[in-house]
Amino acid sequence: MAAPKTRKQFIDYCLRKLGHPVIEVNLDEDQINDRIDEALQFFQDYHFDGTEKIFMKHQITDEDYARRWIYCPDAVIGVTRIFPFDQSNASINMFDLRYQLRLHDLYDFTSVSYVSYEITMQHLRTLNLLFSGTPQFRFNRKLNKLYLDIDWTRDVQVGNWVIVECYRKMMPDQFVATGTFATTAGSNVVTGTGTTIDLELTIGDIITLGNTQSTITAINSSASMNVTPLPAATASGLTATIAGTTDVWDDRFFKKYAVALMKKQWGTNLKKFSGIQMPGGITLNGQQIYDEAELEIKELEETMHQLNVLPGEMYLG
Repeated sequence: MAAPKTRKQFIDYCLRKLGHPVIEVNLDEDQINDRIDEALQFFQDYHFDGTEKIFMKHQITDEDYARRWIYCPDAVIGVTRIFPFDQSNASINMFDLRYQLRLHDLYDFTSVSYVSYEITMQHLRTLNLLFSGTPQFRFNRKLNKLYLDIDWTRDVQVGNWVIVECYRKMMPDQFVATGTFATTAGSNVVTGTGTTIDLELTIGDIITLGNTQSTITAINSSASMNVTPLPAATASGLTATIAGTTDVWDDRFFKKYAVALMKKQWGTNLKKFSGIQMPGGITLNGQQIYDEAELEIKELEETMHQLNVLPGEMYLG
């Protein structure tokens, strides 16, 4: 059979791996989905393929300025750094020292050494780090709050952009945003009712509103965002969805770990009937199935921690 691309296909694969339909696998549908969710959570937390590095853009609002922190969506599991608020990363002009060095000292790379230029650049970066530093922050994924430990009265203003380097978990299932949305023909503003846009979505996400695919260009509040292209029609009661990363369902480790968890649940169910003789002289041995699953889970988790851990720079909340 082809590689699983949906949750239903993934469940069918796991059951076949456990022996279905040749033998009956004594698992309830809710138990199966619970074990898959547990396997997915472990995969997202520890496997390097369970997350992706993104650069999240956020525009400071009046609410952010008043409370001194910004929202991070549920999908963000770790923050590594905040880009400086100074002009060190901005485009340079003719009055900038870097521009003058390149103009006067590096006009001809064939006859001028670039060693002195590189040393000067390192010196400037050191001075910038010494006097400006990097923005300090605190993040806890359970609170969805990114605290910026900066001088809010001096370093930022309402309307400034914050660039956050972070890790977002891969979601194989289609994501459905909370609440409903409304669009106006010719306007790039999408409003929501009962929504939590700033908590669930990020700038750059590709969403489907009704039957139209759009890209989020700005998040104004929990109930307002800007999209492109402009909606062609006025509509209300729309649902916003984000397509899942279906390749996750075919990940080799994820499949093995999910099967092992389901096997353990199967053994747990059968242990209650240990020693009972079935028709034909068959005796159920749920303890053996449980013990085999425990060993498989232990081996998989040890392999995960040894070979597939997230980068050391990760700052988990």
